[in-house]
Amino acid sequence: MSPAAAGSCRSPALRWFAPGDTRDRTRLDAWCAGVGPPVVQPAPLAPVAESPAITLQDIAFVSWNVHVGNGDIKAFVSDLRSGRFTGGTPVRHFVLMLQEAVRVRDVPPYATGAAGARRIRARATRTVDVIEISRDLDLSVIYVPSMRNGNSTHDPAADRGSAIVSTLPMVDPIAVELPGERQRRVAILARLSLPSTDGTALSVGVLHLDALGAPKRLWFFGTSSIRELQVTSMASLLPEDDLALGADLNTWHGKAEPAPRRLAKIFGTPVVAAGRRRGLSVLDYLFFRIAGTWTAQYEVAPLDYGSDHHPLVGRLVRSQARAASKSGQAAATSFQNVGE
Repeated sequence: MSPAAAGSCRSPALRWFAPGDTRDRTRLDAWCAGVGPPVVQPAPLAPVAESPAITLQDIAFVSWNVHVGNGDIKAFVSDLRSGRFTGGTPVRHFVLMLQEAVRVRDVPPYATGAAGARRIRARATRTVDVIEISRDLDLSVIYVPSMRNGNSTHDPAADRGSAIVSTLPMVDPIAVELPGERQRRVAILARLSLPSTDGTALSVGVLHLDALGAPKRLWFFGTSSIRELQVTSMASLLPEDDLALGADLNTWHGKAEPAPRRLAKIFGTPVVAAGRRRGLSVLDYLFFRIAGTWTAQYEVAPLDYGSDHHPLVGRLVRSQARAASKSGQAAATSFQNVGE
């Protein structure tokens, strides 16, 4: 991956990386022209209290495809905070790693030469705007649109992409434009500014891979190689410190596909934290690479909150039975499904 060229959709508030291939860059620039600028609000609007100190086990990690503004983020956050997914223990801090988030403000009119995706309409009364919801809930947000939600002048101005939304401040955001054949996909990475007693430096990320390949691939057959390429292309940009990644890998063939296997190797953990999309193949994943004696537990939320994906909720707990990793390398996190 190479540093990305400048463009209207590439804010200097993030570090940008993109494929070095000229054809890929030309394709990505056309999609870039159809969306508005990223939004980087790195600190919550309500300041984080300095006391008590925050540790990893105080944070819930969520991977969720909100299906183009259909997911009721506010209702989900209310249930998350109440302890519905944590055995009744209230959740003070969380990181939402969202795919297919939508923005309906600050999106430019459709321009000649710009690329856009077929519009997906919200089933709800109105689209859930990820920026509006983040501000309503006083949360920090990094939103990077991947594509325009609509490909004609008749469609309302809106874009969609990935977002990291958190109760905690985030620093050093990175955007990674992935290689591909069809739509533009942008991964996001950032580091949590975590007032902690254990000295932990934790990075978080969100990833959404291609569902389909070019028409020559006969819909989704053979697209697994594209997804593997997308994972491989960003592997060197993944932080070497502790990392939590939420991903919709669009793995129609499930956890046996090359993309989740590749990520499992990078993270040194079995691919267990995964959820299905309404009974279809496993698409949604959480990956953790955490040094020390930690175990990750996860739950697939029983409700979809209006999306076509169920939120995947993960927590980290101390594991006295686990030995620290060798030679200072991050420990391979074990997983336990506590909800499905």
